[in-house]
Amino acid sequence: MFGCWAVVLVVLVAAQQPRAAVPQPLIPVPEPRLEDLEPAVAEQIRDAQQRTAAILARGGASRELADAYGALGRVYHAYELLDAAEAAYLNARRLASGNSEWPHLLGVLYQQTGRLEEAADALEAARRLQPRNYAAAIYLGDIYMTLNRLVDAREQFQSVIDVYPAVARRGLGDVALRERRFAEAVEHYRAVLNRVPQAAAIHYSLAMAYRGLGRMDDARRHLEQRGPGGVHADDPLVRAVQSLVRGERALVMQGRRAYEAGQFEAAAAAFARALEAAPSSVAARVNLGAALVQMGRDADAVPQFREALRLSPAERGVAEALIGALVRLGRDDEALAAFSRATSYQPDDEGSLVGTAILLAARERFREAVAVLEDGHRRFPDRTATATTLARLLASAPDMSLRDGARALAIAEAVNQAEPLPAHAETIALALGELGRCSEALEWMKRAIASAEQANNAAEAKRLSGESDRYRQPMCRP
Repeated sequence: MFGCWAVVLVVLVAAQQPRAAVPQPLIPVPEPRLEDLEPAVAEQIRDAQQRTAAILARGGASRELADAYGALGRVYHAYELLDAAEAAYLNARRLASGNSEWPHLLGVLYQQTGRLEEAADALEAARRLQPRNYAAAIYLGDIYMTLNRLVDAREQFQSVIDVYPAVARRGLGDVALRERRFAEAVEHYRAVLNRVPQAAAIHYSLAMAYRGLGRMDDARRHLEQRGPGGVHADDPLVRAVQSLVRGERALVMQGRRAYEAGQFEAAAAAFARALEAAPSSVAARVNLGAALVQMGRDADAVPQFREALRLSPAERGVAEALIGALVRLGRDDEALAAFSRATSYQPDDEGSLVGTAILLAARERFREAVAVLEDGHRRFPDRTATATTLARLLASAPDMSLRDGARALAIAEAVNQAEPLPAHAETIALALGELGRCSEALEWMKRAIASAEQANNAAEAKRLSGESDRYRQPMCRP
């Protein structure tokens, strides 16, 4: 009888032991077509496929096979072969469930493809396995924001504020803005710009926060400063994936993605590697120059643009970029020489456009200056600097054949209505003076002076007072 009880006890104890996890079956990994890829890229992918197949064929250990599938997934991910990358990552995760790398990269992949619920699940799993995975917290914060889980988003951003202060404050600002706590959002966004002044994209968010507070002048000022540069958390796992990219075309694509995300240093590095792979690549050279410009390195960008023009003289956008960089550097003669060589010059950047027109006017090439401004105003009618400069030339150009007071007045009035500033009121006065309407011009100068004084801009008020004397004369034409 005692023996029977012993058998029963053994059975009961065995029943209470945790069962070993049943391994999930591996899933087939799609094999993308390699024929259209650059030879170096195709060879790289083929090597990763063959290594995985060899380990699978000889029945390698689970951890070894997991690493092989993970490496294969990273290569696919690097070239945006995302279906194949997902399958490989899933196999790696099934074979090594305690490794946080595979759910992390799966989460990044799902976020890239808009599968946000799946991304959140994967990244939450990665953080449970590795609580010090701070980059995952930033991803989760952004995902929760998109899913309108604002409390969860704030918790994630707050948890990494000591590790990624600028990125976390950007996220906390976004949460506060969504919750209409505008003063708090302003505080966070200003903190970001204090740490990363080149993060020009933050100016837009800051402008929205000021608008929410009713501070429209501050909102307008920051809208004018907005740009593509943002703040981003460094993710070593994603950086390792990106480092796998080879071949000029793939590297240019990688660089463009980084550029569009405001990651200009990463973009420049990718474009430089693309040039190493293909020194004659115009696309790599132009994009490298553009990234250097965004980093404030115009002097380094100039030789890239010059070489791109040498390789492809008809590239209109390259001529524009070169002229813009030379204008910003104050290399006026070189800028005008480049302008003269350009077969067609239609700059999209307002600073380059206005700067070139001012240089031309300073060299008494007024007709060319007006032509540049006319073209810019036609394409971008809402740009105030272009419109104001054009109106001033039409009202006061020394070449009398270029003057058109009526058109100058119409442009100046539209600009002033959209943005009532002292200088814009002065432009109206210039146009009225060209039309011989001196008393009206004087009244507009008085308005300009009063506006400058109200803004506590004593220097501008003094300048305008000196300019207003001409409109007291019977012949006030500029």
